[in-house]
Amino acid sequence: MALPIVYKSPKNPNVDAAKAKLKAEAEEKAARRERYLNAPVPNYICYSWLFPNFDPKTHRGAPSPLPKCVKCDGTIFPMEHHDAATCVFTPKYVEHTPERKEHSEARREEIRKANHEESRENTVPRCSECGIELPEYADFLAHAAEEHEGIRVKPVRNYRAVDGEPDGDLDGYDDEPEEDYCEGDDDGYDCD
Repeated sequence: MALPIVYKSPKNPNVDAAKAKLKAEAEEKAARRERYLNAPVPNYICYSWLFPNFDPKTHRGAPSPLPKCVKCDGTIFPMEHHDAATCVFTPKYVEHTPERKEHSEARREEIRKANHEESRENTVPRCSECGIELPEYADFLAHAAEEHEGIRVKPVRNYRAVDGEPDGDLDGYDDEPEEDYCEGDDDGYDCD
């Protein structure tokens, strides 16, 4: 018995390329579907109470400023996924230990000493009456007894402001206008 002869077409490279392309597209589609199904849910869905007016199509309606995680203090973006169960707690404040307190007190004492020494080096005591420099307190006492008898004089270390007028106010400041004080007729003051 004779076998039937079946027609076999020659190989076509275009057909092979089209089949390979369709196979690659099918694999890519399956991978996309797998990624979509396993993708984490965005924050605007997970934490919907944080983003009540958010529109995912236009990306508008997010609150300003964006909310922060209470555990790690990270910003919660609406289109990303923030898993609060896996984030690490970061303390906001430094724990105050006895060693830290001793260190800060020692540092403060160094600053006080430096400020005190600096103020002593930069200022020379002067007589408050005539302005003569008197570096030693004994010299000041002798000067006060000889030059300013009967006047109570004390050494002045720093001049912070200059008073050049006899009215008692500091230079550069104007006196406020003085007005007559009178509240009413029944308080006992005689108003004009």
